[in-house]
Amino acid sequence: MTRQSDEAENFSPDAVAGPIRLGQAEWFRRVGEVASSIGTDRFHQLLVELFGATIPHSASWIIRYSRGAPPDVIYTANVPADVVDFYVANCSALDPFSAHWKRYEEPGVRSLASFGARGGPIDPQPYSRLFKAAAKITDELGIFFSTVGHSSLGMFLEREKGRFTEAEIERSRLVFPMLDGFHKTHVGRIFDRLRYAGDVTDSELITRPTLVQDRMGLEIFATPSWREATAADASIAEAVAAATDARSIDLAGHTLKVERFDDYFPLAPAGRMFVLTPRAKAADRAEPDPGLTAREKAVFDLVMAGVTTGAIAQTLEISKGAVKNVKLRIYRKAGVASERALVQKFARARTAE
Repeated sequence: MTRQSDEAENFSPDAVAGPIRLGQAEWFRRVGEVASSIGTDRFHQLLVELFGATIPHSASWIIRYSRGAPPDVIYTANVPADVVDFYVANCSALDPFSAHWKRYEEPGVRSLASFGARGGPIDPQPYSRLFKAAAKITDELGIFFSTVGHSSLGMFLEREKGRFTEAEIERSRLVFPMLDGFHKTHVGRIFDRLRYAGDVTDSELITRPTLVQDRMGLEIFATPSWREATAADASIAEAVAAATDARSIDLAGHTLKVERFDDYFPLAPAGRMFVLTPRAKAADRAEPDPGLTAREKAVFDLVMAGVTTGAIAQTLEISKGAVKNVKLRIYRKAGVASERALVQKFARARTAE
């Protein structure tokens, strides 16, 4: 029996994606699509689709694992909502993939069936009895990427009939270094944006004191300058511990800015980012320094007035894409990472004028 027919025998006819061969034109097209999505919100969805492109499967998941928090389901495809709810409520604490990461912190490829074969300290049976029946699956194949702060992003393919074959597992290992490289580049791009702040020229990059926490308040990333600042000033750590819904906290000589991530931010879903900036005079906060170009000033004024991207494009008679590019330049000059942070930074000073 050929490898291809052996895989077909294990494959459910209800699978969401048929396999393509490595080296086919379609494979390279998808690789290029993933590469071009690095740093965007679509990246992880396209990455898990690329992972599953050569392996028959019926559903896919993306889950964030860490040592100190329960698994976070980030994305699913072809998974009923009640199955996701069942996993979160009844199976996440039993998840052998989560237990494996907490114990070994080992990036790479692993199938659910392999836990039983290994016979190690992780017992997959309680999870398998509950989840496989609820999800109507027979096996899972996962890959683990390291992120930051002892956490991992796991991507999983599920199969409704049969186990993933050794050939499929080996194929996953073959493509893993490429997928892992894409993921590391994506993580780097995200943190470049978090660290970026405009100074005298647009080309200057500086590292501001930055802390990222997950939803449980556990540190997953901190810049060296953050550690230096907190070691020198105990009030910073106290302000972080006391921060609730505050967006900006004034300290002696500094301003602590607080950004809350949404539930789908891959590094810290529903987590928070704290950025320490020198306190400036109100006059210095009225608009980004250095001064904006005429186009940037027009967009900045409309943003501060609450005008949407589409309405700004119509007002200035430019495309929405051009508006977004101008906004990115404004963010860099202002030392912020989002429109919300921009408005928070300058609204108070404008009100005081």
